Amino acid sequence: MLLLSRISWLRMVAAWGVFAFLMLLVAYGQAITGTGPVLWRTLLLGPLLYGLIGALLTPVVFMLAARFDLTAGRARWLPYLLVHAAASVVITVAYRALFMATLYLVGGSDAPVSWATILAGFNFWIPLYWMLLFVAYALDYHDKWQRRNLDAVRLEMQLVQAQLHALKQQLNPHFLFNTLNAIATLIGDEPTAAQRMMAKLGEFLRLVLDHTDAQQVPLAQELHFVELYLDIEQVRFSDRLAVTYDVTPAALPALIPHLLLQPLVENAVRHGLSAGGTGRLHIAADRQGQQLVVQVRDSGPGPAQAGPRGVGLENTEQRLRALYADRYVLRLLPADGQGTVVRIELPFLV
Repeated sequence: MLLLSRISWLRMVAAWGVFAFLMLLVAYGQAITGTGPVLWRTLLLGPLLYGLIGALLTPVVFMLAARFDLTAGRARWLPYLLVHAAASVVITVAYRALFMATLYLVGGSDAPVSWATILAGFNFWIPLYWMLLFVAYALDYHDKWQRRNLDAVRLEMQLVQAQLHALKQQLNPHFLFNTLNAIATLIGDEPTAAQRMMAKLGEFLRLVLDHTDAQQVPLAQELHFVELYLDIEQVRFSDRLAVTYDVTPAALPALIPHLLLQPLVENAVRHGLSAGGTGRLHIAADRQGQQLVVQVRDSGPGPAQAGPRGVGLENTEQRLRALYADRYVLRLLPADGQGTVVRIELPFLV
């Protein structure tokens, strides 16, 4: 139930101020349409006292709403309703008594305080208690609704983060297995190349471990990871692999998912070399309005017309969907002449 400490006192006073102002307008309208003289002291003091006493009694009603919570369950609904019925009578009497006594003491009225004056208009004022009770429960429901929304958003973010972490962790073993397999192949025939490859792999893995918790990194940093990976591959394939870059400076600060490009580049290297001769790999990135456009092109046989996507591409698709929902584009296109282009469009974020 709504706690008293969470009441916005300024808003409560402002609400009663509006109530007093409206009462003042009503009283003024009644006074100027009457036949007697207008008693300005009574006209002004009456609404102001109603608003002041109402502001003082509102916390009492809110405490009763919390103590005898009508939303607590059916078992307590009837006894709590009877408590509020009795409280509405008592507080209304106290409200009217305070008003009449204060008005008489400050000279706003010549009528002495009596039960007749206190109970005058009693039926009109008693609904005020139930209106305040309704406001208390309405604020409580609004507070619970906000907290449920925040909890739902927080839970959704935790689920997305867990999903992204799981997808990201799938990349490291996949890449590591392929690299270690290549090193094992080189050890017998080219031990020096295998040693160089192990050194490059160690440097790459150190950087990966340093950014284990990062889901997004600047494009400049992601390209550094890609360069380290390609250094490993060029040790393995020597002059059979040619790599070129076309990255505009404006694109470098953009945030992209960490290790997004590595599986795409890995696929491009494999497909580019599968066509025989020198495998050519081209990486391009540019800012186009509010979009970051990244392309990885190989010189392989071109995109397959059918068949399931590989682990790297499927993983990339899932990560992009988790991070950007429908605000991304991932396409496999035939390159001019020969090869495949993987085109990614992301929101430009820094």
